[in-house]
Amino acid sequence: MSFFSKLFGNSGKDMSEPRKPETNTAEHTTSNSNTTESGQPVSDNSNQNQSTTMNENNKSESGATTSPQNPTGENNAAVVKSHIYNLIIVDESGSMSSLVDSTLSGINETINIIKSAQEKYADQVHTLTLVTFDGGTHRDDVRIIIDNKPITEVGEFTDYHPWGNTPLYDAIGISLTRIQSLIKDDEDATGVVAVLTDGLENASREWRPKQLGDLINKLKNDGWTFSYMGSAHDVKSVTDLLNIDNVVEFGHDDFAMENTWERENASRLSFFGKMHSISSLGYSLSERKEKKRHFSKSYYSGRVSSDHITSLEPDEIFVFGSNAEGQHAGGAARQALEMFGAIMGQGEGLQGQSYAIPTMEGFDSLKAAVERFIIFADQHPENKFLVTRIGCGIAGYNVGDIAPLFKACVKMPNVALPYDFWNALGLKM
Repeated sequence: MSFFSKLFGNSGKDMSEPRKPETNTAEHTTSNSNTTESGQPVSDNSNQNQSTTMNENNKSESGATTSPQNPTGENNAAVVKSHIYNLIIVDESGSMSSLVDSTLSGINETINIIKSAQEKYADQVHTLTLVTFDGGTHRDDVRIIIDNKPITEVGEFTDYHPWGNTPLYDAIGISLTRIQSLIKDDEDATGVVAVLTDGLENASREWRPKQLGDLINKLKNDGWTFSYMGSAHDVKSVTDLLNIDNVVEFGHDDFAMENTWERENASRLSFFGKMHSISSLGYSLSERKEKKRHFSKSYYSGRVSSDHITSLEPDEIFVFGSNAEGQHAGGAARQALEMFGAIMGQGEGLQGQSYAIPTMEGFDSLKAAVERFIIFADQHPENKFLVTRIGCGIAGYNVGDIAPLFKACVKMPNVALPYDFWNALGLKM
């Protein structure tokens, strides 16, 4: 049973498998305004959070190895062991004081996600480095809290006490060069780097943005993946300087921070699955590196549904607002009827290459229908669901009413939401 089935229970609705169109049309480009991306709890038996200076401990063995068979039993091709170096760089400056609980929760959930990947994919070897930073305090500006440890040895993170200012560039530059030195003899190793900060750089002494951006470009070319979660500063300007493409800007509160980590972890899970997909298919080293570069570029992408959808890929489903009678007379519902296989008289569920959510029967009914949709989407990860602005037309609701109903979709990489839904969830995509 899937996570969302446990959460919501069985919908009791018999929904057929998605039908695929016969032809693949061009990219999404007519307004579809609706007018009618979790693990087990971490153990607390040993705290791994003793701060150290930038010394080199727990160095992992590098170099690719092979296994005689695919861990999933899919075929007999040799399996390349992927050494994945997870690096999380977290702002611990004073402005993060109001976000302590959600920051700790997000980091520990990420640790669980990495542990689950280690258990699921026998072809992956994960380590974790966790770095925090602040400046102008009694402690070192850049601190290794978890020092390249095998993920199986990592415990719960609790040692987080914001204070001081923001040496962002030094934290990133020092951390990257250190992990780079560990990977240098393993051409097939992969770095997965996440940066979380709520403030503009104001205290670095060693690194400047041009120097750091050049390093990040080089590492991206080697197949590394970078994501940046930022708040309360000009996030786009900073990430443009640093050449980081996967970016989420979040509102400065616990609700937005929680959604930010869920977004990050959905992307991370998806990335690990993609890495597994190339472990036993006979790819050369250069081909694997090219695949990793491609995976890196799409780490955060594809989660915003367009306001103008006129065509779908074979695996995409158009999600629209309807009514219980299935009278698809206007707006997105009429478009679904004319273009994507919606059935007149069917008010809910999958129909052709579309999925109807009834919006006209009261808010409680709408909420229950959204929950049934979430269960269905979770059970069909092979499809991508493009949610339109359901309920925000003649049903009379606003985005602030509807978007929170889709909060569970933040952690589902196969569901795309409208931009203003993301914004209402505290994220600017």
